[in-house]
Amino acid sequence: MTGFDGFDTLDSPKSEILEIPKLGRSGREHIVQYLLGSVEKSTERGEVIWSIRRMAVHHKFDFVTGKSFWLSITANSVMQDRLKEAIAEDPKFNPDRATGLSSSFAATLMTNLAYVEWCDESWRECINDLEKRIRVVLEKAETASVDHQPDLHASAMRFLTVRTATAALGAPEKHSPPSPAVFNPCHGIGKPLVTYLHSALGKSLQQTNVTPLLPLASKTAAVPATETGDNFEKGLSNLKVLETFSVESLQHLHYLGGQLEKFRLVMLLNYQTLRDISEHYQDLTIREHFPSEHREECDRSLSSFARRVERVRRNLEIRVTQIESLRAWLQDGKTLLEGILQYRSVQVSHIFTESSHSQSAKIEHIAYKTEQEMISMHIITCVTLAFLPGTFVAAFFQSGLIDVNQAATDVQGAVSFHPGAFNLFVAICFPLMSLTFILWVVLFKLLARRARKRVMEDNIQIV
Repeated sequence: MTGFDGFDTLDSPKSEILEIPKLGRSGREHIVQYLLGSVEKSTERGEVIWSIRRMAVHHKFDFVTGKSFWLSITANSVMQDRLKEAIAEDPKFNPDRATGLSSSFAATLMTNLAYVEWCDESWRECINDLEKRIRVVLEKAETASVDHQPDLHASAMRFLTVRTATAALGAPEKHSPPSPAVFNPCHGIGKPLVTYLHSALGKSLQQTNVTPLLPLASKTAAVPATETGDNFEKGLSNLKVLETFSVESLQHLHYLGGQLEKFRLVMLLNYQTLRDISEHYQDLTIREHFPSEHREECDRSLSSFARRVERVRRNLEIRVTQIESLRAWLQDGKTLLEGILQYRSVQVSHIFTESSHSQSAKIEHIAYKTEQEMISMHIITCVTLAFLPGTFVAAFFQSGLIDVNQAATDVQGAVSFHPGAFNLFVAICFPLMSLTFILWVVLFKLLARRARKRVMEDNIQIV
């Protein structure tokens, strides 16, 4: 069924009309059928839900007998209860007063008005509720307090300073000049990164021989030591604010946008249907076979009917304007919320980048200190190895296994060896050494077995 369909037999020849006097049908009749839609409120799990309710109406009116036939199809009994109440309260619906054709015709117009006004009743409450829901989401996005982040110039300067400060710590120990492939921005793998950073800082790289990055270490004092930490804390604070926005809010706005579009379509269809109804009724009384004795009174009823239908049409036009305004506001809000979610992703990446830069600086500093300590350990090891043979021989001579003859004048009589004491030393020392090695091998295998078992368990969990 389309939005509206109507026809009549006022101008049809008498031979083409179907006249059944026993049923009160003269054949001079008009038939209208239309489809209207309205919105109804329901509650599910404590949440208000607005749904579209359709109603199909079929009406037939006889211009001679004044009899009417009504058939309305809807999913509930709202219209049935409303018509019963209207018939009981309004005298125009009272069959006792409908003694003439004009009264019957006026009653049919009032019945049509009951259906027409039904399609405009709940839109205002529905639009206000949707506006409130949209405002709850968008006010938070429009009033969120997020501090302005440091610009790229400050971030790049901080990055360069941290990098060159660590390199400068090892400069006094390096007697060989630095490799151009590492420190010259125009050579090697350092070119893309440094080119990007210098372009971000507003510097050009037109010359081939660019000043190395090492001299920038002298500017370390110009950057406060707590600047990176303060910026990191600000980033975390901003991220806490941005965490209040979620994809669920964007999905909710998308759902509300779909509801608005659906309601807008229903109102436009209702608007077109009401226009067709007005056009169908406006020229009935000027037709040739319309009963002339009732024409004047029916004209008054039609004029009142047309004014009230036009008022409902104007209301629907206003509702459509409200819907379109809400849709535009909603679209702007969705764009803003999408930008906030993208900004949150950028902030997370920025915080991780700052953290990784800080960790890289710490690791480089630890590596430098480890290198210095390793050099010291190598020196100590070399000195120890140099004096180890002498230390071993001195300890052996002082153990009592060999007696030194201080009165001897040559090497042959300078010492005397004690074989029995040496055998006792070997019997005690070598078994203890063997036991130590055996215990170490057993402990090593035990630790290796535990490590292999842990690796196998981790692989099983991953699979």
